[in-house]
Amino acid sequence: MINYPIAMFKDKDMNNYAAIVPDVDGCFPLGDTIDQTINEARSLIHEHIECMLDEGMAFNFDVSNIETLKTDPQYADAIAWAIVSIDEAALSTKQVRFNVSWSEYLLNRVDNYVAQNHDTRSGFLAKAAQNMLT
Repeated sequence: MINYPIAMFKDKDMNNYAAIVPDVDGCFPLGDTIDQTINEARSLIHEHIECMLDEGMAFNFDVSNIETLKTDPQYADAIAWAIVSIDEAALSTKQVRFNVSWSEYLLNRVDNYVAQNHDTRSGFLAKAAQNMLT
């Protein structure tokens, strides 16, 4: 699990909460309560990282220390800090081998296609999966 710190802020005019996730650029969860804001942060962090990985972008899974972040002036108005845990294994880009059983006919068609397109079976399957998932 990766523990992302989030800085919580209270909107005086709207009476709701906003947060900043310092280690995930552009991730600004909102909620009517602190609990809702934390849950929204968990969801947004996961979606943000997943989107970056789907686009083939690298993501740095390093996290900051709350004690260090507290000294940063941009978090001076934070009313609280929270930790949001994300399962990095669910977002891992580590290559994993797996077995697939296909008919010889289908396998031959795929092999012919990848040979003509200078690709590999793995590359073909990954692209086909990405196309179906998006």
